[in-house]
Amino acid sequence: MEKLQDSALIKHYLDGNGYAFEVLYNRYRVRLFGYLNGLLPHQPAEAEDIYQQTWLKVIARLTEYQDQGCFGAWLFRIGRNLLIDHVRRQKRQPQLLEIDREEMPEISAAPGTEPWRTMDESELGNAIRKAVETLSPDQKEVFLLRQEGVSFKEIAEIQQCSLNTALARMQYALKKLKKQLVSIDQGGLIQ
Repeated sequence: MEKLQDSALIKHYLDGNGYAFEVLYNRYRVRLFGYLNGLLPHQPAEAEDIYQQTWLKVIARLTEYQDQGCFGAWLFRIGRNLLIDHVRRQKRQPQLLEIDREEMPEISAAPGTEPWRTMDESELGNAIRKAVETLSPDQKEVFLLRQEGVSFKEIAEIQQCSLNTALARMQYALKKLKKQLVSIDQGGLIQ
């Protein structure tokens, strides 16, 4: 059953086969959670909550799903919409506590070298995460979806934009990330 297409799994699930949904869930669980967690950095509980809400909504609306070979895009769009609703609700609530971000360790690089070449993996990972947080919401979303292996065609469907727009957003995101990583100075990213 693991080799079946998404549409076949959905049909089997709607016909009463619970294992078919389990296969579908396992196929997308890591990618979906990684995507939501990436859009809500430092908020793992909220990402987990939206992740669970997404699957509950999928179960509730699976009978309405119109198969066009893009179940993944449909799933991610549901998660994205729930995330947008969450962010809107948060903006209406006053923030009682602001948590400072961790300071990046000092990095010294020889003049003319690329700073990230002197970093160990954890330092580089921290620098990339901080740089990703500086991207516009659309660019950040494209970057995180690509990290989860989502195709540009599916990203365009999720963001409800053209394929060229999705590609351009990724191109701008990569340029900005490169610029941010090159701009590493003593103590952190220069903005």
